[in-house]
Amino acid sequence: MQQPRDSSLLSARIILASTWGLICASVFAAPFLESHAFHAPASILYLLFSPVCHQIPERCFSLFGYSLAVCHRCSGIYIGMFLGCFFDIRVMHRYGRARRFWVLSAVIPITLDFLAPFAGLWNNTALSRFFTGLLFGIMISSVVVRGFAEFVDDDPWRRLAMHFPQLKGDFS
Repeated sequence: MQQPRDSSLLSARIILASTWGLICASVFAAPFLESHAFHAPASILYLLFSPVCHQIPERCFSLFGYSLAVCHRCSGIYIGMFLGCFFDIRVMHRYGRARRFWVLSAVIPITLDFLAPFAGLWNNTALSRFFTGLLFGIMISSVVVRGFAEFVDDDPWRRLAMHFPQLKGDFS
């Protein structure tokens, strides 16, 4: 496993922080737009998030009297993905097994928080759903940022050019 260059890591952080920041802004924009009578754009945002989130109003934070575009857990995941772009959790990336361990350690709390009510162990709360999602998002973001930086350093387009010599001049 190669370590990405610092410039690739910075580029990956900027690109992914911008992407996740836009997603987080969209989550908060939906109730803002709805509260200011911009019903069509708000509806589009709610619709865009509907395939990935149940959007049950009782399980969503509210802003300006309207539900966010996603539930407590998804809010935590998206905000965690955004915040995770700014953390460099080096211990996660020492070797491949470390990554798997840390990802598993983030999956366990979110899974337990989801399954515990079904087993009658406890009733999860808005905060437990949000914070387990936040932890999961931060951990996953660290892996995604590092993976994206490694992909950029790997230069797959250069290997493609080796197989197609007629393209060689276009990729240098």
